[in-house]
Amino acid sequence: MELRQLRYFVTVVEEKTVTAAARKLNMTQPPLTTQLKLLEKELGCPLFAREGRRLTLTDAGRHFYQRACGILGMCESAAAQMRDFHQGVAGTLRIGVVSSVQEGVFTGWLSDFGALYPEIRYQVYSGNTYQLLEQVRTSQLDLAVVRTPFSAPDLEKITLRREPLMAVGRENFLERKPEGLPLEELAQRPLILYRRWEKILEEHFEARGLKPTVRCCNDTAQATLALAAAGMGVGILPASAADRKEDPSLVARPLKDAGLTSQIVLICPSRRLLSNTAQLFWNFMEEKKREKNHQGQSGSDFCCRNREISLY
Repeated sequence: MELRQLRYFVTVVEEKTVTAAARKLNMTQPPLTTQLKLLEKELGCPLFAREGRRLTLTDAGRHFYQRACGILGMCESAAAQMRDFHQGVAGTLRIGVVSSVQEGVFTGWLSDFGALYPEIRYQVYSGNTYQLLEQVRTSQLDLAVVRTPFSAPDLEKITLRREPLMAVGRENFLERKPEGLPLEELAQRPLILYRRWEKILEEHFEARGLKPTVRCCNDTAQATLALAAAGMGVGILPASAADRKEDPSLVARPLKDAGLTSQIVLICPSRRLLSNTAQLFWNFMEEKKREKNHQGQSGSDFCCRNREISLY
């Protein structure tokens, strides 16, 4: 089995047809088809189910795709480290970030880091926490900025910020009051939930004998915020994701339940295996955390819009 066969296979999976994959790989279709058949013969099982010109993965193909991505990711990581050693700090940082952090604090961190190291280039990938955990494990990413809750004892991590969950909505759903919103009051509103918080919120409601009305459940912080802005109901989001100064019509209130918090965490497979550029970013974030702790801000300097009090 050769690395080029893995690249061919992954490209075909992502492009969905051999014709499109051959075009992307700058090769003709017959040799690509031949390499796929040789790969299937070596593995002893079909990787694709062929429906006309379109290909779909078999169960074995889906499993092999994950393994192939991991192998190619490790190869790229090794090559990137060698380039870093040769170029000093003029390497490339491959970093993932969850949607609820990407448009807020993350851009500030990356901008500050970029000002210190102007020669470094970036490949930024978006995904949910569980997708990014797997991509870090398989070395497709050097680092990722994710949110708790998650379980990953095999990864190294730094907790960068702890922040409460917020209720966000139009004024007809939420009064402009600075104090925390009790769950008893929240249960009376139509709720828009970011899906990974659904079970956690349900458990907190059930513990108080409450039955909330969940009007919509979705997969991103942006969708939750947009639906709340459209007047569909009250969105529940981490504080930094709830801060959108461009929409003054939204009101944000912290949830009164102290257990409803989220942490922003930086993860990597192992610090000793990081490339030079990834190690620089890790050190940079550790220093930022020390500065916040020294200032007594508990890792968060967030002050929510439409309220006159700081969250910490």
